[in-house]
Amino acid sequence: MNNKDVTEFVIDCLTDAGNRDKQAALNQWLQESEDNRTLYAELKQLWEAAAGVPPVSFDKEESWKELPLTTAGSKPIKRLFPWKAVAAAVLLLLSGAGIWWWQSTALHWTTYTAHISDRDSLTLPDGSRVYLKPGTSLKYKQPFSDRSVILLSGEAYFDVTKAAEHTFLVQAGDAIVRVLGTAFNVRIEQNRTEVIVFEGKISLQKNGQQVVLSSGNGNKGTVDGDKGGILHAQGDYSNQCVWATADLSFENEEAAHVAAVIADYYKIPALKIPENLKHKRITLHLHNTPAEQAMEILATVLDE
Repeated sequence: MNNKDVTEFVIDCLTDAGNRDKQAALNQWLQESEDNRTLYAELKQLWEAAAGVPPVSFDKEESWKELPLTTAGSKPIKRLFPWKAVAAAVLLLLSGAGIWWWQSTALHWTTYTAHISDRDSLTLPDGSRVYLKPGTSLKYKQPFSDRSVILLSGEAYFDVTKAAEHTFLVQAGDAIVRVLGTAFNVRIEQNRTEVIVFEGKISLQKNGQQVVLSSGNGNKGTVDGDKGGILHAQGDYSNQCVWATADLSFENEEAAHVAAVIADYYKIPALKIPENLKHKRITLHLHNTPAEQAMEILATVLDE
């Protein structure tokens, strides 16, 4: 129902409280959402206020004198009963009040908190995908026209849908991340916000300062509320968000380091690498690979 239909429906139910069918329909409508119950309370309050307006004095004899003569073909004038007059008054009031209510509730914040026990994911209204570590919380406005997200706590990996004319924005503490379409991770803890870029390029901002981060070396930026400014660390952080991507990628890395990362990811005991192979440099890529299969692949690469 549109705004006018809802208003008329509620007023009709209020003016015919003894009609079981109407009251049943009203109760069903009230059960559908909290918004419906809130609107009903506001409409009822206005209705009761309008019903309490004192009647206007009416002189029947004088009114008949002022009533212009009508022709035989004129349509009869319907009598407006008091309750209908009140309903009309409420409708006039609600033509503004109802619109205000719909507009005030049309734009609202949606808060999402990830499950405590496992990684969670969320698809935003623009199609962008967010992966959240357990307990992570964020919020965004609906409609999502400004593509703005506030990370309240925890760590989240964003895979942003490209939209050439609409920047995607993430606010995390004092840090603001602006992108057009890319994949990046944001972690917030106390006064520190860490951002890592995996695809594309982003702008990391704080109090007028800006650092551009792109995938590859130098793809990590940290906003430290205590030290101030933006720290731009050099290094390869490609496996730091494997919890979200399920991608383990090693390019010419020492075998001992590869084994340690794999053991940490799969939550298994430390892998024993022979002394003569610990410093062997290997290249290895795993995607959604079961732990047992990953061990076999590592063993094969070490034997090459």
